[in-house]
Amino acid sequence: MSRAPDPPSAVHDPDRLAALEAHAVLDTLPEPGFDDVVRLASRLCDAPVALVSLVADTRQWFKARTGFPFAQTDLGRSVCAHALAHPHSLLVIPDLTQDPRTRDNPLVTASPGIRFYAGAPLRTPEGHVLGTLCVIDYVSRPDGLTATEAGDLRALARQVMGHLAMRRAAAEREAALRAVQATEERYRLAARATSDAIWDWDFATDHVLWNEALEAAYGHAPGTVAPTGAWRIDHIHPDDRARIDASIHAVVDGTGTAWGDEYRFRRADGTYADVVDRGSVIRDEAGRAVRMIGAMLDLTERRRAEAARRDSERRLDLERGLLESVFRQAPVGISVTGIGPGAPNLVNARAEAILGRSPGGPALARDASFRAEHADGRPYAPGDDPSLRALRDGAVVTGEAMRYRHGASGALRLLEVSSAPVRDEDGAIRAAVTVFLDVTEQRRAEAQLRRLALVAEQSSDFIAIADADGVIDYVNPAGRALVGLGEDAVGIARLTDVFVPEDLPFAETTILPAIRAGGSWSGEYRLRHLATGAVVPVRYNLFALRGPGGAFEGFAAVSHDISARKAAEAQQEILNRELSHRLKNTLAMVQAVAVQTLRNAPDPAAAREALVARLVALGKAHDILLTGEGESAPLRAVLDGALAIHDDGRPGRFRLRGPPVPCGARAALSLSLMTHELATNAVKYGALRHPDGYVTLDWTVSASAAPVLALRWQEHGGPRVTPPARKGFGSRLIERGLAGTVDGEVATHFLPEGVVCTLTAPLAELLAGE
Repeated sequence: MSRAPDPPSAVHDPDRLAALEAHAVLDTLPEPGFDDVVRLASRLCDAPVALVSLVADTRQWFKARTGFPFAQTDLGRSVCAHALAHPHSLLVIPDLTQDPRTRDNPLVTASPGIRFYAGAPLRTPEGHVLGTLCVIDYVSRPDGLTATEAGDLRALARQVMGHLAMRRAAAEREAALRAVQATEERYRLAARATSDAIWDWDFATDHVLWNEALEAAYGHAPGTVAPTGAWRIDHIHPDDRARIDASIHAVVDGTGTAWGDEYRFRRADGTYADVVDRGSVIRDEAGRAVRMIGAMLDLTERRRAEAARRDSERRLDLERGLLESVFRQAPVGISVTGIGPGAPNLVNARAEAILGRSPGGPALARDASFRAEHADGRPYAPGDDPSLRALRDGAVVTGEAMRYRHGASGALRLLEVSSAPVRDEDGAIRAAVTVFLDVTEQRRAEAQLRRLALVAEQSSDFIAIADADGVIDYVNPAGRALVGLGEDAVGIARLTDVFVPEDLPFAETTILPAIRAGGSWSGEYRLRHLATGAVVPVRYNLFALRGPGGAFEGFAAVSHDISARKAAEAQQEILNRELSHRLKNTLAMVQAVAVQTLRNAPDPAAAREALVARLVALGKAHDILLTGEGESAPLRAVLDGALAIHDDGRPGRFRLRGPPVPCGARAALSLSLMTHELATNAVKYGALRHPDGYVTLDWTVSASAAPVLALRWQEHGGPRVTPPARKGFGSRLIERGLAGTVDGEVATHFLPEGVVCTLTAPLAELLAGE
C-alpha cells in the first residue's frame, strides 16, 4: 500500500498556527454550542458523521463530533488538512477511494472505510483557515451535496466561527475580569463563561429550535417554550421589541446574510438579561431567506463587570485625587523615592520649602545626604540617609534627629525624619516614603519655655498661675516659701487663701473688677503666711490669662516682697527725726562757715561764690547722712558726694580707692568741706584745669589695736605747682577744720608735679557721732 501524501504546506503556515493558538480551543472540553452544530450538520446533510475539525501542526483535533469514534488523528489520517488549500470554497470529495489525496488514507483503506467527505472551511476574518466543519459518509456520493446542504454547511461553519469568536471574546473578557479582580481587590468579580443559546429559525414554518442552553442560561424549560418566532419576539423587552423586529426583517427581507444586535431578553423568572444575538441567514437559490441560525450570548455579567470596573475606576480616581491633595497640601514635608526606571520620585511643596530644594533638582535622598548632619554634628555619609536606608535595607526610621543646611538660605535647620519602605505584592522594596518635620521653631520655643520655667523657678518673686475658678495650678519655690504653701496644696488652694482676711473686701470691690474690666491690677497688697499667720506686704500684679479667641482661662500673679522696703521706710522715719535734731548743729556750722568766708573774701562776688560752693558741699554731706543709717555714712559716699559738683564728665577725673570705712556725722561734714576745698583749688589752680589731669584719693586703715585712717589726696597731670604766697580761709579750713573735729593731722605739700594732701586720724574719732 502506498503512503498517504504529505499534508499541504498551508498546514504549517506560522500565521495560521498562531491564529489557531490565539483561539485557545485545542484540547478543551466539549461544549453544547459546538455539539449542537455537528448534530445540525449531520441532520441537514443526512450524513452519519459530522466533525468540527481543527488542524494543528502535527494533528487534527475534533472540538465536536458525532458518529466518529476518535477525538483526534495524526495528519496522515486527515482529510480536513487538504481543505486548507481551499479557504473560500467547500472541499467535496464524492469518493475518497478515487482521489489521489485520500485513497491511501488509513481511514479510507481500513474497514469500514469512509467514502464521502464534504468540508466547509473555518476561516477567520483575516483569512486564516483553522480547520473545517465537515460531514462524512461511509458510502460514496457521486452527486456530492445539494445546494441547500452546501449552504447549510457553510452557514453552520460560519456559526462555528462566530461561536469561536464569541468564545475567544468571552475568554478575553474573563482575562480582563481577572485583571480587574487582581487590581481592585475590594471589587473582585467572579468571572464565568457565558452560556450561549443556539437557535434555528425556519421561516417557512415559523419554527424555532433551541438548544439546552436556553434553559441553562435563561431558565426556560423545554416544555414552557413555544417553538415559534413569535415566542422569541414576545420575550424581547417591550422597549427593544420593535427595534429588534425591524432589524431582523431588514436583513431577512433584504439581501444580507448576517444579522446581529443587542437587546434585553426575558428570563423565566421575569427578569431581563442583556444579550448579544447574532445569526446567519440561509437563502435558497432564488435568494429568499429560508432559515436563520444563530447564537444568543448573555452579556449581563459582562455589563455588571464593566459597571463595577467603571465604579472601581471612579473610586480609584477619587482616592488618587484625595491622596494627591493630601500629599500636596500636607503641613509636613513628604518625599517618595523609587527604585528602577520609571519609579516615582515625588516631593511635595512643604518638603521643598523645608529643604530649600527647587523642583526638578537632584534626587532628594542623594541631595539631602550632602547637606545633612547628625544631631552631634557628624555629616551624613551618602548611604546613611533615612530614605536610602529604607530602600536598601528595608529599615523603618522613626523621628531621627537631623541637622540640615537649607539649600537656599544656608541656615541650619533642625529636622525630625521618618522613613519606611513600600513593598510590592512579592515583598520586594519598590520605594520609600519619607516624612520631614521642621522642628527648629518648636525646639526654639521649647528652649524658651525651659528658660521661662527657669526664670519662674529661680525668681525671688511670688509667681503663681490659677485656673478660671482661682484654684492654684502652679506656684514657684519662692512663692511657696513666701506664703508657706506646700507642694501638696497645688491644685487645692485658691489665690484668695493667701490674702489677709480683712483685705478680701478690697479684692472683691477693686482688684477683681479691674481684672474683669481691663485684664489686670497692680498695687500694694498684703499676703499672709499660711503656717505662721505673718503678714507679708507685697507689690501685687494680677492679670487675666486669655486664650487665642480671647476667652478667659485663668489668672497669673506676680508679687514682690516689699517687707524690707517697708522696714527701711520705718527706719528712715526714725532717722529723719534724729536728723531734724542734728540740723541745729549743722546750722551752727553753716553760720561759722559763712562768717569766716565773708570775712576773708576780697569782694562780695567772690564771697558769694565761695559760700555757695561750701554750703553745697555741706549739703551733700547732709544728704549722705539722710540716706545712710543716720549716725554714720560710708567714707566713699561722703567723698563721692563732695566731688560730684566738680565732675565735668570726663572719665577718670577722680580715682578713689580704699576699704569700706564708716564715717560719723561730725567727721562726714568736715571731711566733705575739706574735700570740696581741695577739689575747688584743683579746678582753679591745679590738675583739674588741664583736660587730662586727674586726682587719686586713696585711704587705708592700719591693723593696730587702735586703728588709724590714713587718707592721701594727690593731683596728676596739671600745671607745674608753685606754693602760694599766703594761706586763705580755704587752706585753713582744710588743715584746721578736720584736724580739730576728729583729732587728726592734716599736711599739704605743694610739689611741682601736683599738690599732695594727707590726713591721719584715729578711726574711733572718725566714727564718733556728735
